[in-house]
Amino acid sequence: MANPQADTHAREQTRRDEQAHKNADAARAGVEKLADFRQRATDDGWKSMESSFDAASQGFQNASDQFARALGFSGEEGERLARQSGQNAEAITKFGTVLTQALQDTSREWYGLAQKQLQRNLEGLSRLAHCRSVQDVAATHSGLVRESLQHMVEDSRLIVEISLKAVNDASRAIAGSAQEKGRSSALAA
Repeated sequence: MANPQADTHAREQTRRDEQAHKNADAARAGVEKLADFRQRATDDGWKSMESSFDAASQGFQNASDQFARALGFSGEEGERLARQSGQNAEAITKFGTVLTQALQDTSREWYGLAQKQLQRNLEGLSRLAHCRSVQDVAATHSGLVRESLQHMVEDSRLIVEISLKAVNDASRAIAGSAQEKGRSSALAA
């Protein structure tokens, strides 16, 4: 003979499991929509920043050419100043491109980490929903907190590595422009 209390408990547990799965599916769908939106926004922002840097570089070049003409620089001196101005504008553009790429990479990584954390949270809720006693809840909860702290340290390390790479890339872009400037100055002399 079936135990009515056990049947009720089993039905209740099944209902909770189904609800947890529905909630997880809804959260995943929301995260996917947010990911698509973020990707489109990032792409649009990237294109906008690139065109802004190009426009600023061209504006800077035009302004420096006009300035050189207004001051009466012509011939070799005018060419040298125009070349130097162009190199400076190119260095600024390279630096801006490197920083923009770094921001995009960092943004993408933060968003990926947020998605992973959401997934871990959903899995943690599911684990908590399957607990059958107060002791199970306490043990599961403390394990989830420990895992969360471990993930936080790992995620922070990853963000630091990305940030350090961005700083190194920016330094190389500026150093490369300075070396190019030094070579062209030596050739002009």
